[in-house]
Amino acid sequence: MNSKVEQLRRLLSGFDRVGIAFSGGVDSSFLLRSALDVLGPDRVLVLHARSCLQKKQEQENARTWAERHGYPAAVIQQRIIEINPLAWHNFVANPKNRCYLCKKHLYSLFLEHPEHLYQKGIPRTTTLLDGTNADDLRQGEAGRPGLRALAELGICTPLANCDLSKKEIRILSRNLGLDTADHPSSSCLATRIPHGMPITAERLIKVAALEQVLEENGFAGCRVRLDANAEQTVFVQLQKTHLEQLFSGSTRKHIVTLLKKKGVHKIYLDLEGR
Repeated sequence: MNSKVEQLRRLLSGFDRVGIAFSGGVDSSFLLRSALDVLGPDRVLVLHARSCLQKKQEQENARTWAERHGYPAAVIQQRIIEINPLAWHNFVANPKNRCYLCKKHLYSLFLEHPEHLYQKGIPRTTTLLDGTNADDLRQGEAGRPGLRALAELGICTPLANCDLSKKEIRILSRNLGLDTADHPSSSCLATRIPHGMPITAERLIKVAALEQVLEENGFAGCRVRLDANAEQTVFVQLQKTHLEQLFSGSTRKHIVTLLKKKGVHKIYLDLEGR
């Protein structure tokens, strides 16, 4: 693993200036910290897109990352870009290549951002970096449709290029003291809506509210997915380590009551977990 870290540092040191597509999750946090260590804050631009596809807590985690990790706000160059995915008609239709369409829209916006091109009036070559890891790359476009957008736009993926897996990134993040090291893997709220069912603000809000109920009761990293054929039916996925917790005492009954108060009629549980 040390050789992979050295390879990553060599790769990053070859860039003049980088923009980090930053979600605040495990991978992009490790990539950001690595870039800051190698290049220094004056050569790293943090780009975070804020939209209805993210939970409020995820947005806040991204916004406060620098402060939580000991970097003065004035030192880190962070741009929070407000976007409205519901205006992307091809994305809202929710086709099977939804993730590709979203990634293509989003990273095209990042590439157009004017701060990429100049720093203190001096033209610099800026490379946009993404936190895709080696596990993602091995899934290919079938499992990760967004990879196609990265390839088309020429986005660099240093973690994948250095063959760093999710497990290794978590270990390295822990060694660096990053509070994201043990965060559950996350994905945007649109992934909870079945393909072919239009993505609407109401559905995104509903999913976020249902997952918040579970999270507030100790089930971090959960997923609540809608049913394409029955609007008031949901499929719940918990982390494998949380399945026994659900059936402890009156927990299951309590959760069912809370979810039904949110308008859910039927609740199905994925017994395999995630």
